[in-house]
Amino acid sequence: MSHRTNWKGAVAVALSLTILGLAACGSSGGAISHLSKRAFVSDDFDGTLHIEDAATDVESGFTIATGNQPGAMVLSPDKTITLVFDAGDSSLAVVSNSSETALGRIVLPNLSTGYVSMSDNTVGFVAVPNCPLASCGGFSNVVALVDLATTFAITGSVNVALDTATMNYVPLNVATTLVKSPTDSKLLLFGGPADRQDAFTVIDTGLAETTPATAGTLMAGPAFDKPVSAVFTTDGTKAFILNCGAECGGMAASVTVVDLTTTPPTTGASIPLPGGGATTGLLNGTTLYVAGSPPGTGCGTASLHATSCGTLQTIDTGTLTASAPVVITDGFHNHMELASNGQLFIGARTCTNINTANEVRGCLTIFDTTKSTVAVPCLTVPTVQFCLNQVNFDVTGIAPISSRNVVYVVQGGELKIYDTTTDGLTPTQIDVVGKAVDVKYVDK
Repeated sequence: MSHRTNWKGAVAVALSLTILGLAACGSSGGAISHLSKRAFVSDDFDGTLHIEDAATDVESGFTIATGNQPGAMVLSPDKTITLVFDAGDSSLAVVSNSSETALGRIVLPNLSTGYVSMSDNTVGFVAVPNCPLASCGGFSNVVALVDLATTFAITGSVNVALDTATMNYVPLNVATTLVKSPTDSKLLLFGGPADRQDAFTVIDTGLAETTPATAGTLMAGPAFDKPVSAVFTTDGTKAFILNCGAECGGMAASVTVVDLTTTPPTTGASIPLPGGGATTGLLNGTTLYVAGSPPGTGCGTASLHATSCGTLQTIDTGTLTASAPVVITDGFHNHMELASNGQLFIGARTCTNINTANEVRGCLTIFDTTKSTVAVPCLTVPTVQFCLNQVNFDVTGIAPISSRNVVYVVQGGELKIYDTTTDGLTPTQIDVVGKAVDVKYVDK
């Protein structure tokens, strides 16, 4: 595996909004793969998306040129386009999944981490922290509207709502995480890892497209304790706010229900998570899965012999009651996907790979939702180094492959393929030459 040095570092970027190098963007040789099942893997080293044959787990040899250092990706709701963030020049590439080409690239005013695409595939939203005032309408932290279809440029900026009475929402990196409702009507904005406050912003996306400066509503109050993300109900009328609590320097983790059908939105009940954490979640029917890493040992007797542990809890969204915590690997959890056979894949970054007993824990946990059992791949192996070379380090992408018992996971710059019937690696693996950052399954 080759590495690019300082691949996460921020670089200076041009502030003008231009379309860059479109003629050079596209699939290998101008051809397309014609594969029935495709997974895109962003490669920070060679500046492309690798197109993997997700039906046979084979490297296809086809790539899509997207820029300098492609990283995190977001699929449009209908899976027709993929947004690819490039940390090398703070740009956002818009990729057509059918033609396997980059349609355009939008240069952003600053390094960004959150972005979403609307269902019509013509408008996107990008969270821009520390935005130069001259480029962002006089605001330092904004959610920028971008044209994904024609001009590939920023068309407006939504100001991050500020509580002028308390001034409690003015951290440096406020515009970081975006969570969009299934109906496209609401967008929730949360702060960054070092700047989480007891508030978040609700954006009316319809209003944002007409009068963006007034589209944000600040949500603050005692019900929120370092909120970092949210999970919407399927109809988009409610959001479950994940309060990071003590893990992020607050008091205690919890989940707060917010009714989005009212103006302004209404804060409802809060569900405490004693002994647990809350940084990522997933709703399956009436069961909300929530993962996090509370400070301290938090491991109990079934501790995996670890010095630090994360937790997974379920919340019954009907009764608003939480289960007891289940021990999982630690770290900051920010990926969760439900795969075949009821296997819940939970990924984290900055986990504790090796404990004092020389047992190895990775940043990936697999929870069997049908049996309530936990699998930690490569927990105990003959040698520590053997395990570290295979499956540990940060999880930066998880993609279940439809109609197969297979999940693609990016860990520590490598693509790994797991079998949901065994919770282990499949016999056939794909070697991505370079540094893998994210993976998305782009076919239905």
